[in-house]
Amino acid sequence: MKGKKLLDDDEEFLRSKSQMDVFPKWQELKPLGKNIHRRSYHSCVAHENYLYVYGGYETNEGILSDFCRIPSPVSPKSFCWTILMKKAAGDNAQDQVPGPLRNHTAVVHQNKMYIFGGKENLMSPTARLWIYDFQEEVFVEGKECIIDGKKMAVEGHQSCLWNEQQYMVVFGGFYSDTGYRSSILFYDLQKEVWSMIFKGDNNSAQFPKGRAEAGVTLIGNQLYVYGGCNYESRFGDFWKFDLENRQWGLIVTEKSPGTRSSTSLLVHPQGIMLFGGIHDITHEKNDLWLYRGNEWIQLEEDTSRRQVADEMLNESAFDKASQARPQKKEKGKNEPRSFLLLDDEQKNSLHQRRNSVKNLDQKQPTDTNNNFQLNSMDELKKKRLQQKKNQMLAEFEMNEEEKSKFRSSSPTTDQIKNSISVITNQEKQGGQRKIQSPTGKKNAIQASLSGKKPCARDGHSAIVMGDIMIVFGGDRNLMSFNDIYMYSFNQK
Repeated sequence: MKGKKLLDDDEEFLRSKSQMDVFPKWQELKPLGKNIHRRSYHSCVAHENYLYVYGGYETNEGILSDFCRIPSPVSPKSFCWTILMKKAAGDNAQDQVPGPLRNHTAVVHQNKMYIFGGKENLMSPTARLWIYDFQEEVFVEGKECIIDGKKMAVEGHQSCLWNEQQYMVVFGGFYSDTGYRSSILFYDLQKEVWSMIFKGDNNSAQFPKGRAEAGVTLIGNQLYVYGGCNYESRFGDFWKFDLENRQWGLIVTEKSPGTRSSTSLLVHPQGIMLFGGIHDITHEKNDLWLYRGNEWIQLEEDTSRRQVADEMLNESAFDKASQARPQKKEKGKNEPRSFLLLDDEQKNSLHQRRNSVKNLDQKQPTDTNNNFQLNSMDELKKKRLQQKKNQMLAEFEMNEEEKSKFRSSSPTTDQIKNSISVITNQEKQGGQRKIQSPTGKKNAIQASLSGKKPCARDGHSAIVMGDIMIVFGGDRNLMSFNDIYMYSFNQK
């Protein structure tokens, strides 16, 4: 009876965990064909049912310079990436196209895309402006941002389009000459003239402190700014700036998303949407918030801490399997080699995971919790390194049959198998995940995984296109992504 009770508890835990990981409004979109480089701190815009991505940064590749596009997931076109050739309007093609860029911005006005600022190398930002004509498919170098004889070279800023006055509005960032600022620049798209309407070069309680990587969006003539960071700290304040009266106002709410930078702030008919960002070192987020009626409403909670806990528990099970190395033969004996496979203690490990997750969910003091997280990450790195060494040593002591047995006990393989089994065996009812794959279809245009939410990240891009929101790329703990997710506002 006790064993049966334990098994029932484990099954109930797995069932509840599976349902807990399903997010009906989210889908992971799988591009057909070859994917593009992983990246963060790129630019992404939408134009005529296409998403255009330029540049970005990846740890191994460095600053990227490629220019790509992919159809909207709701369009009838095949969902695959296309690498666009960078052509110039003049004869000097190499001098008239942008090169590597990161931490830049891009906006679309009529049939043109305006790329401004960012870092062309690891040393300093730029003040250059690039204009891409979607019809002619060529780049033209625009007017460099020079105000009062000084180049406004900036990175980590945010840009919005003020349609009513046909201005590109640039907020904040890190300037090469003055550091972090909360200044506001205007670029007149018709007259091609730069101007600064707010300096923001000193500290005052009447306007935001100098910052970069803030979440910025524009509704009517009101510019909204959330969070950001500078040398000293990250921010969780919420401001609005009247572009006509040129006045700042601090928005105070009872509840807020908290301190973060590199977040996405988007406009939707329901209100202002906020997704993801980084709260602290190694603490990126994937929560979703809505600002409406002078209050923040949390639509989805942050699952990043639970994901870390799950990874730790999986690594604990992996450790048991990898530590079980074959016993060496003694001379004169032909005893069979023994293995400790993961399946041998499956029930016990399930029971331990269930209890461990409960313990992790309990509230702990902040300092203890932070130390626990940092120590756990260090331990995981050490364990992974040791596991690789053990497995390499074991390869020399086993024949092919035993190698296949040992490899089958890899928790990575088991985890993939279990994930596929769980996903494919789940029923459509109950809002559980289901795979929509083009395999076997003659005219397949897209593959997706329903119910899967993007992991915690910052440096990503997010765009609202009608009734959907698209999230692409970003990074977590210096590991960049090239995945694409779709959030359906009307999905229940």
